[in-house]
Amino acid sequence: MIYIVILLGFALVLISAYGYKLSSKTAADYLLAGRKIGTFVMFFYVYFAISSAWTFYGFPGTIYNTGPGFMLFFTFVSFAFLYIFLGPKLWAAGRKYGYLSPLQYLGERYQSTGLRVLLGLSLVLFLFPYLGLQAVGIGAGMKAAAGFPFWFGALYMCVIMVFICLLGGTRAVAWLNVLLGIIFTVTFFGFLGWIMVKTGNTSLTEMAARVQEARPGFLGVPGAVNAWSPGNLLGLAMAGMTVLAWPHVVIGTMQAKSLVVVRKTIIMMLLFSVVFCNIAAIWGYLVAPILVPGLKGKAADAIVQIAITQFLPPWASSATLLAVLAAAISTVATQLMVAGIFVSRDIIFAASPGVDDRKLILWSRLGMVIAAVGSFALAMARPAELGLLLSNVASPGFALWLPPLVGGVLWKRGTKQGAISGLVVGVLWLIVGSFFYKPLLMGMHPIVAPLAIDTILYVGASYLTAPVSKAVQHKFFDELEDFLLDYTAAERAGARD
Repeated sequence: MIYIVILLGFALVLISAYGYKLSSKTAADYLLAGRKIGTFVMFFYVYFAISSAWTFYGFPGTIYNTGPGFMLFFTFVSFAFLYIFLGPKLWAAGRKYGYLSPLQYLGERYQSTGLRVLLGLSLVLFLFPYLGLQAVGIGAGMKAAAGFPFWFGALYMCVIMVFICLLGGTRAVAWLNVLLGIIFTVTFFGFLGWIMVKTGNTSLTEMAARVQEARPGFLGVPGAVNAWSPGNLLGLAMAGMTVLAWPHVVIGTMQAKSLVVVRKTIIMMLLFSVVFCNIAAIWGYLVAPILVPGLKGKAADAIVQIAITQFLPPWASSATLLAVLAAAISTVATQLMVAGIFVSRDIIFAASPGVDDRKLILWSRLGMVIAAVGSFALAMARPAELGLLLSNVASPGFALWLPPLVGGVLWKRGTKQGAISGLVVGVLWLIVGSFFYKPLLMGMHPIVAPLAIDTILYVGASYLTAPVSKAVQHKFFDELEDFLLDYTAAERAGARD
C-alpha cells in the first residue's frame, strides 16, 4: 500500500514538472494558466477544487454523527449567481486590464491598497482550515486503511502538494484535477453501489426504516442529537449560498478561455452538484450507520474508508485511499495556488503594479510553502471533525468578503470605508464568537451573525461616505459592460474562439 501511495505522488510531481516545462514562464501563465482553460478542464478544475477529502470523509462523517440536516446546501444557487452575475465582469477585467486576481480588481475598484491587503490576509487566514482538513483527511484515511501513523499521511499530503504547485503552476494543477477528478468520481460512485449490493442493502426505503429504528429521530430535524436547530439550519443554508465567495472558486472565472466557458461551466456544475451531494449523503445517513454503527465525533471522519475496509476486498480499501488522496490533492493544489497569488500579488506587492514576473512567481511559491506548513500544523492540532472544520470555520470566513465582492462588481455606491469596516468587524466577530465567547453567535450557525454585521456595516458606511470618482465608476461599470457587449457580439459572429 505504501508503495502505491508513494508512486502516485511521484507520478503527479513528474506530470507537474512536465507541465511547467511546456509553460511560458510568465506570471499570467504560472498563476492563471495563461487565461486559456477550456470548458472540460474548467469543470474539473473548479468542481474538484471543492470536492475534496471533506466530500469523501468529512461530509458523510458529519451526516453520520448528526443526521441529514447537514445536507441543506444551496450551492446550486450560489454557483449560478457567481457565473451569471459576477464571473463575466471579473473575466472581462482580467482580459481588459490584465488583473491576476479578484482582489486586484477590488483594490482598484475601491481605490484602496489597504482593503486589498486586508482581504488577502483574511482569505489566506481562512484557507488554512480548508487546507488543514485535507491533511487531516489523508492522515485519518491512511490510518484507517493501512494503520499508518496519522502524522505520516498529513505530512505526505503537504509535501506532495508543495512540489506539485512549485513545479507545475495552475496549468498543471488544472489538468491534474481532470485525472484526479475521474479517479475520485469512479470510486465514490462505484464503491457505493458495490457495497450496497454486496451487503444486501439495495433498497433505500428499507435502509431508512432500519436506521430510524436503530436511531430514533436521526433522519429528521433537529436530528437525534439536536444538532440542527432552526438557527443552525439557517446558517447552513447561508453557508451553502455563499460558496460563491470561496476564493478558489471565484478565481476560476478569471482563468477561463472565453465567456462560453464561463456559461457552460455553470450548467455542468449545477447538474453534477445535485448528484454528488446525494451520493455523499447516502454514504453518511444510510449505508454507514447500518454497516458500522456506534462511532462518535472525530472517529466518524473515516467512516467511508472503514466501511469499505470491512466489507470489500483489501484492494478496494487501497483504491479508496487513493481516491481520497486524489480528491485532497485536487483541492489543496488549487488552494495553494490561490494562496500564492494572494500573498504575492495582493499582499507583498499590492502597492507595486509594475512588479516583474520573476518576483511574483518567487513570492507566490514562498506563500505556498508557508500555507502548506501552516496547514500541517493545523492538521496535527485537529481542533474539530472535518465537516465542522469547513462549515463552521473556513466557509464563514470566506463569506465575509462577499459584501465587498458583490458590491464591488454590481453596486457603484459601495466604498472602501464600508468594505473595510464590515470586513474587520465581521472577522473579529467570527473569531471571538467561535473560539472565546459563544454568545456573540446568538445561538446560530457561525456564519449568520458575522455576515449580517459585515453586510450592515458595508451598506451603512458606504452610504455615509463618498463613493469613488466618476472616472473609476466608468472604468469598472460602463467600460467593462461595453467590453462584454462587444465581446459577446463578436463571439456570436464567430470572430472569437
